[in-house]
This record gives sequence, structure tokens and C-alpha cells, in this order.
Amino acid sequence: MYNMFTVLNSAYMPFGKIWLNSLYENTDQSKINKVFILDTGLTDDDISYLKEFSKVEIVASDIDFKETSNALPKNSIWLQHVLRKTKFFRKVLREENVPLVMVDSDCMFLKDFDQHINSDYDVQVCNRSYHKYDNWIASFFVANDMDNGLLFMNLWIARMKKLMREKPERGWFESHSLNLCLNELREENQHDLKIGDVFTKDIACEVPELFSEEETKIVHFKGTGNKLDFTGRINRFQNDKIAKQIEKYIR
Repeated sequence: MYNMFTVLNSAYMPFGKIWLNSLYENTDQSKINKVFILDTGLTDDDISYLKEFSKVEIVASDIDFKETSNALPKNSIWLQHVLRKTKFFRKVLREENVPLVMVDSDCMFLKDFDQHINSDYDVQVCNRSYHKYDNWIASFFVANDMDNGLLFMNLWIARMKKLMREKPERGWFESHSLNLCLNELREENQHDLKIGDVFTKDIACEVPELFSEEETKIVHFKGTGNKLDFTGRINRFQNDKIAKQIEKYIR
């Protein structure tokens, strides 16, 4: 049994509808305890829609930006939404003491993914080692153990704050600080943390070339390059089955 966590504002509700409807349609609900949605700028109508789903709990944040879904790396208000993810993930984990799975709200569940959750690890991170710069991405993250999960979150958040002081011009900090944190933990060996990988071909697949009808459980409509608008992002996989499901979820 585990809890789910994501971040959502009103501008991202089309993605949120895909995320939530696909979660409920394509995964085993008996394995999910609660679904926590961090509100970074939802309308009353949005919240009413979300609360129609059993197990959903809305978590209040300290920001209220309803209009933006801008994924550009520089001067993006969306960065403020992203920065809340780790902070409030930690808060929910501490209060619930149940394994917590974070999946970005611009993802779609295609089938059960629980086979990739391994309680032998304290935390699990999403590996995209094919990537040129950062081997891990924060689009999918699991804290299986509360105490060591909180320890890892504290280290990750501290490394992110340090990165923001050191290189504020970066624009994005979350995934890069995750990579710095993981590499430093492996080099220093200061903490007895058991860290496992899940791979993007299976989970939060963002590259069409890695997508597999058989193996991929979650796709990630990540905004990159010239695919920043909603239509460009949901069409990146060019898959008829995915397209039909999306049409049903957002109508």
C-alpha cells in the first residue's frame, strides 16, 4: 500500500485530468491508499472536479498562480510550482508515514507500475542514463522508508538551496540538484541510504524511441525543445491508443 503525490495548478488541469483519469482507469486502486494533490493555484471548479475521485486529498501550498503553465527554463513562474514539490512531498511523507510515490502531473499511467516499487530500497529515483548531462530526473520518485526518506529529502532540499545560491542563472534546479545529491552521497558514503533506480523505458518515459507497448507503464509529456505547448507535448509519442485515451480524459 502506498500514497501518490503530484503538483497541480489550474493552467495544468488538462494534464491533471489525464494524470488522474489514467491513474484510476489503468492501475490497481487497491494498492493506493491516498492521492495527494498539491494545490499551487487551483480554482474552486478544479478542486470540485478533483474531489470527485475517491482517495484524493488536496494539500494547500503557500503560492497561488493559476494562469501559468510556462515550461521555459528562464524567468518562469512555473519554477515556483516545481520548487514546492520537494518541500510538500517531505511534509506529506512525515505526516502520513506511508510509502509515497511522486509522479509529475504531465504524466499518463498506461498500466500498473507497482512491480517497480521495491521496499528493499529507502528511496527510488528515475534513471535516464542516456541523457547527456543529468542521469536522474525528478519526474518519478519513491520514498519507501519514512525516516531515511526524510533524510534523503532533507539532503536533496539542502543541495537545491545551495545550487540556487551558487548558480541562480540556471533557471531549473530540481533535477540537477537531485543528481548532485546522488553523486555526492555515493562519493562521500556518509549516510547508510539504500537508493535504487527505476528506468525511464519503464517509468515516466519521455523519449519516444524508448517507448514500449509492453514495458512502458507511465509516459511523461515533458516540455522540451519545440514541444512546449499542450498539443505538442501530448502528441510526442504518436501513438493512437494513447491519443484516444487522452481525448476521452480531457473532453
